[in-house]
This record gives sequence, C-alpha cells and structure tokens, in this order.
Amino acid sequence: MKFFCATDVGCVRTLNEDTYYMPQEGESFAAVADGMGGHKAGEVASSMAVRVLKEILSAERSVSEDRMRYAFSRANREVYLESEKDTGKKGMGTTMTALWFSSDTVVMGHVGDSRAYRLRDGDLLRASTDHSYVQELVKIGAITPEMARTHPQRNVITRSIGPWPRVEADVVSFDYQKGDIWLLCSDGLTMYLEDEDIRKILADNKPLNEKVTDLIQMALDAGGADNVTVLIAAGECEAHE
Repeated sequence: MKFFCATDVGCVRTLNEDTYYMPQEGESFAAVADGMGGHKAGEVASSMAVRVLKEILSAERSVSEDRMRYAFSRANREVYLESEKDTGKKGMGTTMTALWFSSDTVVMGHVGDSRAYRLRDGDLLRASTDHSYVQELVKIGAITPEMARTHPQRNVITRSIGPWPRVEADVVSFDYQKGDIWLLCSDGLTMYLEDEDIRKILADNKPLNEKVTDLIQMALDAGGADNVTVLIAAGECEAHE
C-alpha cells in the first residue's frame, strides 16, 4: 500500500487537535482522530486514542474485526480514565476512524464524525456513518443532507471516544480490490466539501500526494475554520510520506 497524509491547523484556530497515524514497516493500518472542539485537551484525547490503537493493532498478525473493536474499546477506556483523574482534562473526547488492510479485506473502525471513503471505478462510497445529531435528523427525514452541512447543530456529536466509560464502535469489513483509493479525513474537510467534490479530486489523474494537497487547499479556500486532516491509502507497494 501507499499512504499519503497531511494536516493543517486551518484559517481560524491556533491549535491542531487532529491526530493521524501512518503505518510503519510491517503494519497495514491507518487512522485519523479529531479531538472534540470546545472540550478540554482535545489534542490529548486524539493522540491517546491513536496511540492505543497502534499498540493493539501492531501486535496482531492478521486483520480482525474483533481486534479492531477491542482497540476502540481500550482507547475509549484509557481516554476516559485519564479525563477522570485529571480535572484539567475532564470531558475530553475525540472521534477516530481507522482502516486495516489485508490483501483482500479492509476492516474499518469508526466513532464520531470523521469519515472513511472508498473510490472504486470512479464511484465514491461513504464507508462510515456520522455519529452526529444532524445525521440522526437526516436519517428520519427531518432535514436533507445538504441542510445538514449548514445546520447550527452540525457539530453536536452523539458518539465519541472518551466522555463515557464505554462506547460502541462501528466495525465493518469491505472487500479490497486493486485500484481502490481509500480516504480518511476529519470533519474540517467534509464541512466544506460535498461528496462529489471529493470524488472528483480522488478520481483525477494526479499523484496521490497532490490529491491530499488539493483536498486540504479546497477546504482552506472555502473558509477553513477547523483543523483539516486528509489521509489517502491506495496501491500495493510499500511507501510512506
């Protein structure tokens, strides 16, 4: 696999609460986490969650839904316990979305409103479902997906890592095919870009690292009020940048 990632603090904030993980030698997983804005120590929560995920998955020899689920559970527990023992971190939390690759399978773990996408043969699949208040409104037909992007409560998260002793992660397996392009991103991207915008950039005939740059720049040009992180995974050979 080839992995490319970049993050930007954005045009408004002074602190980047996003954390990402790029696989090291022998590893085949990646993750993006977004410390919850408005909560104390969001950057601590996101970095802790990613660290725990790395510790657990790097010890495994084969891709497993059970181990992905356990990694999210452990990450939640450790972030929660840290927030309970330190009043300065009380209530901290984070989203986290991770992908774990084998030769024919991709296991996704997901909590929050960071997202995972897959581009295959020019078609874009949103692999994750936002755990957010506006997504619940979309689900019941109260608002449209277009309205959700500008809804005043679009930042209200209904499920995240850290604020509660337990959390249920969405863990789903997908088939992997040569030529697939996978994207992980924080909501600093998706609050500004429509899925079709993302599809066009991913489908463009450009190097993967330039696609990462283009996605981030598009979000910044549209306002960039939040941290934005973009990670792309594709191909079959080993390369990390």
